[in-house]
Amino acid sequence: MLNTPFPFKRLSGTVSETDSLRVVVFAIADYLFALPVGAVLKVIACPPISSTVESGIGMVDLGAQTITIVDLRQKLIPQLQTQQTHQVSAVDTSGRFLLLTQTRTGELCGIPVDKPPALIDIPLEAVRPVPWSYRQVAELNFVSHMAVLSVAPNEEPLKVLLLGMNQILADKLGLPGATSTLASGLTSCEQRQRFLRFSLGNQGSGLLPFHSVLDIIHVASQDISPAPALPSWILGFYNWQRQMLRLVDLEHLLGYAPLFKRQSRPEKPIVLVVELQNQVVGFLVAQVLDVEWQDLQQAQSAPTDFSPNKLLNFVRGILPGDRWILDTKAIAQTLQWQTH
Repeated sequence: MLNTPFPFKRLSGTVSETDSLRVVVFAIADYLFALPVGAVLKVIACPPISSTVESGIGMVDLGAQTITIVDLRQKLIPQLQTQQTHQVSAVDTSGRFLLLTQTRTGELCGIPVDKPPALIDIPLEAVRPVPWSYRQVAELNFVSHMAVLSVAPNEEPLKVLLLGMNQILADKLGLPGATSTLASGLTSCEQRQRFLRFSLGNQGSGLLPFHSVLDIIHVASQDISPAPALPSWILGFYNWQRQMLRLVDLEHLLGYAPLFKRQSRPEKPIVLVVELQNQVVGFLVAQVLDVEWQDLQQAQSAPTDFSPNKLLNFVRGILPGDRWILDTKAIAQTLQWQTH
């Protein structure tokens, strides 16, 4: 695995273990991925895959053992999905390699790759979040961070998407997605939480617990059924997965100007489908910014003289960078007071 002609071999250098990630880099379609070196058990020639489904999940026989295959190439190349939707026979894997790893439950699984992988060290300073909008369009929701590596002065930097490294980045960086500097110490799992960050007002941003977000969609104004005799921040209802989803102008609820009355009103605003206190609601926001981990020990109390003052009724605290942690319980209670 180490003596391959893969071009990334030249990127390895003398980087200390505390300031770098040692990873196995491999190519799939036009993308470069990396797994932590400790997660890779073996790399072998890829045997025929006995069956696949549209999502790219398949099986392969290794001696007396049958293991699960996750074929990312089938997910990343649309034409392959069309060609193989109804294919359940053996898949041609000639010239490919199989990277063996384990799931969180310890089950052995394989990832077919196009070229022999290479072992490199990635400096922590090269790691950054993958933009949320790009992840949505490219269907890369399973990747939160990437490394941007300089190869030569006149060549375009290489972007390597990092897989299975959330905990490693949490340990190395402290706040993955929030900062690129080393943290002085680690915080407990209870204090470090994952949030969806979205625009709030002219400069700040709001944070909602990521586990409460069920979906992110675009909704045209003409698709919203009006809701008379309700507060102005309830815009109406939208048919989402065969249920009438109540749409709330979240910034207007928090005291800001209504989204649809602004000069730069979006044609198709973003709707965060969120589950709060056993109710599902759609929050209209102007822009989704990122998914990031935050250390709640850094939260400060919100200033009492902040404008709009109404916002203070719905926040738990404020984090560096003008990030407001929303109080989902307070928002849910306000929504429950309104009639459906």
